[in-house]
Amino acid sequence: MPLRVGILSLLVLSFAACAPTPTSGVERMSNALILGEHAIDDSRIVIGFTGPLDINIESFGGNVVLEEVPDLDATIVEPVRRSTHGHLRRNHSRETLEHIDYRVTLERGELDRELLQIRSWTDHKESHFHGVDFRVLTPNLGAVNVQTQRGRVWVRNNRGPVDITTTYGDIRVVTDHPMTGPMTMVTQEFPIDYRAGRGTTGIYDCMSIGGEVYQRFSEARVNSTSPLNGPSVFVAQVGGGENPVTLRTSHADIRVAVVEFPTENGTLILEP
Repeated sequence: MPLRVGILSLLVLSFAACAPTPTSGVERMSNALILGEHAIDDSRIVIGFTGPLDINIESFGGNVVLEEVPDLDATIVEPVRRSTHGHLRRNHSRETLEHIDYRVTLERGELDRELLQIRSWTDHKESHFHGVDFRVLTPNLGAVNVQTQRGRVWVRNNRGPVDITTTYGDIRVVTDHPMTGPMTMVTQEFPIDYRAGRGTTGIYDCMSIGGEVYQRFSEARVNSTSPLNGPSVFVAQVGGGENPVTLRTSHADIRVAVVEFPTENGTLILEP
């Protein structure tokens, strides 16, 4: 099997001795019982880097969770490979996990910032039954670019712009920091939740086909709105900024908010 971790910097990268943490234990147990899914935790990857970190992920499928944890003394990547061929093919699911592979590299990004690159793929002909979940914890989370399929993307306390595209998974970007850069979030048949702190700006362009758009701006001024606005459309300038904020989904709701405590919400997010 090819080595799953590459390194393109002088920083030290090592495998932690302790057992890796699954992306979502409860969900994986449910998937195993209901869908016949087989999943395996690979060794967590520990990167000795604590400075500002941008993240770029291109995955053929799977969930992504990115979180800033200021007290960490390293960046941690937790990968979980999954195969869901059903109960009658559980042995096949276990065997085909070997077809799934990924690469993690730390590189020099734009403006001499560090960039964590993650790529995943499978050479199995039934790739739609496969996925890799990635959870990344880092002390200083910057810009985020995630392209995946059939999976959720959750981002917590990022400090930079966001570009997220997925399918059949919800998107959550919840940060206490002010967001003044471009933001793009696109999925289908699942909700989008975008909440940011005081000082956030943007030209908001939010649309759901078959869903509704809820908005709350207690910590930002809505300078102008569009005559096109309705239950499923919200177009407005927020906070006087010109940075584009584009959110798209179908048959699900969009929630946007600029509030005092954006991250103080539970797992279940309702209207802001």
